[in-house]
Amino acid sequence: MLQAINTSIDTISGAKTQFVKTFVQNDEVAKQLQTFIDAQQSFAKTVAKTTVDFFTTLGTSATSFDAKKAFATKK
Repeated sequence: MLQAINTSIDTISGAKTQFVKTFVQNDEVAKQLQTFIDAQQSFAKTVAKTTVDFFTTLGTSATSFDAKKAFATKK
């Protein structure tokens, strides 16, 4: 799952990079835009990994949850 998400992120970042290379004539602006694109890519991958890890843990916990044991009254 994470691999597919990372591939999508890489594809979008690659398209942004290609756009900058094609249409931005000023090298200083292009450099700053590329830095921003790299930061976006890094952030998106971090969010994706954290989200996948969270829901994997949640799913694992949900399948092993024992309601009778958790809500049993002690006498």
